[in-house]
Amino acid sequence: MSNQRSDQTSKFGWCKNLKDKVNPNDKKMTPSDLAEKCISLVPFDKGDLVLDGFRGKGAFYNKYPNVVKKDWCEIDEDKDFFTYEREVDWLVSNPPYSKIQKVIEHSVKICRKGIALLIGVVNLSPKRIKLLEDNGFRISKVHICNVSGWFSNSVFFVSQKNISPCITYDPKPYAMPDDEMIEYKQKQKKYQEDYYKKNFKGKYKKFMDAMEILQD
Repeated sequence: MSNQRSDQTSKFGWCKNLKDKVNPNDKKMTPSDLAEKCISLVPFDKGDLVLDGFRGKGAFYNKYPNVVKKDWCEIDEDKDFFTYEREVDWLVSNPPYSKIQKVIEHSVKICRKGIALLIGVVNLSPKRIKLLEDNGFRISKVHICNVSGWFSNSVFFVSQKNISPCITYDPKPYAMPDDEMIEYKQKQKKYQEDYYKKNFKGKYKKFMDAMEILQD
């Protein structure tokens, strides 16, 4: 029975990840040459203290210029960014995509000059730009890039204090006409049902069958 349990647990690991909300986008390591490109867009001053809040294997941390001082956090090494309280001049990093809101909320508290992050392009929302602006940070640069294996395009943005913004946004969403909205919801519901039947229904049934075996 132990061998059967082990085989079933391994086979349905994808379900465990879904259950435990393990986000694969949170463990994407930045290509070294992309980190170098991003860092070149940040207007450091000599002697600035720069924090890599999510060091990983050091793609950003190892590329910071020699003229700055640097510090790091990495949760896998028991240095949690969200408990870091030292003031720094800059945060420059690739944060976990599932925690971007929380990252920005903490960054505005500890950064004196700027915040520069590599995130998914869909994550640079009006709500987050407003959060930055409400705390004195305005976006000065936006660099769009693509990394194979990452979801959609990525964007590296630089936000600074005491500068004019290079980007405008609408904080409120616009609404499509009511008749179009009804039609859209109907089509979206059908699409989701068809997608589920095609991609997950069979896997889910096998998973539930496996759970019954494990509970015997």
